[in-house]
Amino acid sequence: MNSDFRNQSETPQFEDAASLTVVAETYYSQGDLAAAIAACRRALELQPDWAAAYVTMGNVQQASGQIEEAMRFYSEAIALNPDFAEAYANLGSMLYKQGRLVEAIVNYQKAIELKPTLAAAYWNLASALKQQGQSDAAVAYEQKALELNPNLAQVDFHINLGDKLARQGQLDEAVAAWQRAIAFKPDLPEAYCQIGIILRHQGKFKDAIPNLQKALEIKPDFIAAHQHLCGILRDTSDLAAARQAVHKYSQMCAETDPIMTAIYYVSTYQVSGLNQIAGDRFLELESYLQNNLETASPVEIKSLYANLLFSTPYLRDDLAANSKLYRLIAQKYIEKCIKPNFSQPVSYSLKPTNSKLKIGFLSNHFSRHSVGWCSADIIRELSVITPNLYLYASERIVPDDRTQQFDSFGKLTFPKTYPNGLANSAEIINQIQQDELDILVDLDSLSVPVHADILHQKPAPVCVSWLGFDAPYISSKNYFLTDWYSHPAGREKYYDEQLIRMPDSFVAVSGFQRYGVDPVALRKSNRIGLDQIVYLCVAPGRKFNRDLVKAQVAILKQVPNSILIHKALGDAAVFEGAYHQACEAEGVSRHRIKFLPRFATEEEHRIIYLLADVLLDSYPYNGGTHTLEALWFDLPVVTRTGEQFLSRMGYSFLQALGIETGVAWSWAEYVNLGVKLGKDGELRKAIQAHLIKSKDSGSLSPLWNPKKFAGDMYGVFEKLCKMV
Repeated sequence: MNSDFRNQSETPQFEDAASLTVVAETYYSQGDLAAAIAACRRALELQPDWAAAYVTMGNVQQASGQIEEAMRFYSEAIALNPDFAEAYANLGSMLYKQGRLVEAIVNYQKAIELKPTLAAAYWNLASALKQQGQSDAAVAYEQKALELNPNLAQVDFHINLGDKLARQGQLDEAVAAWQRAIAFKPDLPEAYCQIGIILRHQGKFKDAIPNLQKALEIKPDFIAAHQHLCGILRDTSDLAAARQAVHKYSQMCAETDPIMTAIYYVSTYQVSGLNQIAGDRFLELESYLQNNLETASPVEIKSLYANLLFSTPYLRDDLAANSKLYRLIAQKYIEKCIKPNFSQPVSYSLKPTNSKLKIGFLSNHFSRHSVGWCSADIIRELSVITPNLYLYASERIVPDDRTQQFDSFGKLTFPKTYPNGLANSAEIINQIQQDELDILVDLDSLSVPVHADILHQKPAPVCVSWLGFDAPYISSKNYFLTDWYSHPAGREKYYDEQLIRMPDSFVAVSGFQRYGVDPVALRKSNRIGLDQIVYLCVAPGRKFNRDLVKAQVAILKQVPNSILIHKALGDAAVFEGAYHQACEAEGVSRHRIKFLPRFATEEEHRIIYLLADVLLDSYPYNGGTHTLEALWFDLPVVTRTGEQFLSRMGYSFLQALGIETGVAWSWAEYVNLGVKLGKDGELRKAIQAHLIKSKDSGSLSPLWNPKKFAGDMYGVFEKLCKMV
């Protein structure tokens, strides 16, 4: 009884359909669509022929992206009240969205006939007539709309001003202009979306999110708003929200935008650590592309090249299948995205070969990034061999201490950038031509499409891709720098670029810095016993999968008093769920898995290697920088080796060090090696002693000798220049 009394006292009671419809409109304006529908249904229970309730229900369906349902409700309203001008206008807008312009125009005209003061109907009718090419008639209706509501002109003026300011790079001013347009007309999804995009590129993610959400509230099938919202949530590690957002994007847009929804879905689930789900969607998209790639737009082709191909090696270690997909998409990227923008080939003059080579490096990672950590020592040593080094930043870089180091090795150029943070490839090409390079080295490959544009134009006599990813599949006249372990004999048939192999390894570093910590105190502070065997996995979400987890837990089961530490970027709940499920299946206590948070700096992160006895590498995409770090800090490694380059990095590192123990060719071998290294303390000590000796100046391994690597690289470059 008390409960009933409370409900009656707290909830206003309305006895007529008109009042309930006003309540529904209020709920609708607040975004509470379920409450709006409930109020409309109550109104119709009281008065089944109340047309206004049907219009409100149509508005709610429109906000949910249910266009056909919205049209049904508007039509029902018209059937009940043939003189309902707003119902005709709204139905016209739905028809306009579907491209049914003739029917839209008829409904707008009927709305105007019934209500000659309905300014929005004149304005929308003008838009439909413009689409039909009836510009003169459209002008007359626009003028009538402005007579009735002068603010409509203000809206267009400020939207156009915002677009112009954004193109000029005046981003804050552009945002202000769009906000003024919204002040005149609050339901402008394009304005909210543009504001969100700008704020995202300015790094103001918390401010960007509500603007993108507002755009989607007004226009639920707004593709650009979906994409940027998904991107922000994914990149800021709010991964549960990111998955919800990408589900909504797929739900609303998969039929009209199948390629981009799939790309965002794959990427979001990969970053989360849910690679099995990502892999299923990847295979669906790959199958779809076999028959539909020809009709893909340049924007879709660019995203396939930059994003889908980047995702592929994390999901599948099948060299032939991956190469086929790379070639298919890369050739379409050349055809649709490069050739239309570059009609003339680049020309350059050849110089005498007796002068010091001019070498340029192209990257957007001259900073604290894996590419930066692995290339800096070699570039520094090259600067000793030749003073003619040029570094070209291809995207916006937030400078840090590593950026300053790169700048000291050679001339670091930051091209003019645009609102999306991307440089103009033509500008970089012109700069390279002015610098008259002999060699251009791309450090990032297909993960940065601007590089593909530049490499295809071949602005230097010799163009080489190296280090950051697999080859770009852009030109058979260019090269890919590798070694014999990651690319054994016979791999040429899987590539478009010509493979050139370094004698020892595909990379070399002089070491890594970390903060000094007492290992005993470190173990105690993490509640790890001094006699426990500690395995370490640093696989982030993209490199995380159930097979890896299953193998690692199988190792724990066979090594008494052992634990596994997992520390990486991804969805912590996904990581924990995967390990706990595998532990339950194997009868291993879940408490033997320890999850540690990520740290602010690399120097702090590298303390983790002091805690561990063995690093368990990831597959099918091995650790690059992390595996190098572990080896530098004398940690034995178990790595599974596969077919593709990125599944052979750990193998290459161990071969360069002369270490045989740790290379597995199957999950069974991976488990056996993990168990062996866990149980055999003398074997671990022998490997540690080998790793310590590998850093001695008298027996320095090629992997720790960037001076030798730079000399060998320079020699390779000289030979390539003589072949031009």
